[in-house]
Amino acid sequence: MRYWWANQMRTYDAEVAGGYLWSRQRRADGSRNPFYENLRLTQTGDLVFGYAHAIIRAVGVVIGPARESPPPSPLGGEETAADIRGWMVDVAWMELRRPLEPANYMAILAPLLPEWHAPLTSEGRGIQGGRLLELPSPLALALLQLAGGRDPKHLVNPVWQPHQLRFSFAENKTDEEGGSGV
Repeated sequence: MRYWWANQMRTYDAEVAGGYLWSRQRRADGSRNPFYENLRLTQTGDLVFGYAHAIIRAVGVVIGPARESPPPSPLGGEETAADIRGWMVDVAWMELRRPLEPANYMAILAPLLPEWHAPLTSEGRGIQGGRLLELPSPLALALLQLAGGRDPKHLVNPVWQPHQLRFSFAENKTDEEGGSGV
């Protein structure tokens, strides 16, 4: 299992509600960005921290491999799908019961930050331009403990939405009952 940090300043609401993580394949000028490419490195079972507005608001589990995708409609803005190519990863997001403000815990977190491509400065400010960054295990485990301790019921909000898991528990109707059978 790998651990990831997703900077979601403008995309948090759409991505968590939609059960995904999306990024461009290239910068607007056409150059490569390793933080965009990181979406392709995720694997089923990896853990992603959703960071927006200086707070870790959600933790997600990757539930499928990355695939090419146009921007989802809430993220597309004025650009059309023909104008931009991206990577999409399905994620089962779980919103934290107590969102975590890393800046309040830098005495604990600063020594655990990686030397290169750290998601935060030593003062606890989020970095700019890093869409998805890999975290070392000790840092990820410290973040999980700070967010909820050792008891999972204290970590996540138990209210699940079916679209976050990409399935539902509703019974399927057969063609004979007037449903599609799906």
